[in-house]
Amino acid sequence: MTKTKSQKVYDYIEGLVISGEKKPGERLPSEAKLGEILNVSRVSVRAGIEKLSAIGLVTKRKGGGTYVNQPKNENYLSVFTPTLLHNTDYLELMEVRRALDALSVQLCAQHVIAGEKKRLGRIITRMEELEEEDDFFELDKKFHLLVSKYSRNRFLHNVHIIIWDVLQKTLRPKYAIVTKDSLAENIAHHKRIYDAIIHRDVDLARIYTVHHLEKVIDNFKCVYNEAYRAEKDKAQKKGT
Repeated sequence: MTKTKSQKVYDYIEGLVISGEKKPGERLPSEAKLGEILNVSRVSVRAGIEKLSAIGLVTKRKGGGTYVNQPKNENYLSVFTPTLLHNTDYLELMEVRRALDALSVQLCAQHVIAGEKKRLGRIITRMEELEEEDDFFELDKKFHLLVSKYSRNRFLHNVHIIIWDVLQKTLRPKYAIVTKDSLAENIAHHKRIYDAIIHRDVDLARIYTVHHLEKVIDNFKCVYNEAYRAEKDKAQKKGT
């Protein structure tokens, strides 16, 4: 997909912030300078900056240039979600989830308290009441986000929020196809994870979580194997 000129500006400035070349509070190059660097018009520069301003990454001061915002702890990572929405591969995301969910569930099993166990239990009960044609996604999302919240690691929880945001906004059709014929199996997996959590069995909670996500990844590979490989090969050839 060919980038628009405003997207080129967006990606360039975002790259400056991610790399640390431009830090919170620092001023960005002028619109004229950015246009010269990227070989685009000032209209395109302004459009790119407007997108970044809309997600809170920068602030444009009237007559005073554009500055990188000082992020708030709770939403620092979320400013990069728009980039992830059009750059994320489902299999790569699930491989990351396998690692992060294993850590979340270990910490959750260590720290979870009685009231939190009950809340997780209510989600499991709702899962068990689902019919085959019902949408499993929302309960799946709630369960895993609560597990990450109860890990007591805010950074880890914020990463999980972004992962599920990307899954919901751009990868949900693939999620639906991969999980549609395995509702009972998915519910059983979550029940085992929940049981390990409430018994504070850290090792078993991690093992069940990794097993669950490996099954999801295997299902994906089976469903999308040929199409996925062809798409991946095409993308790699474009990049060379």
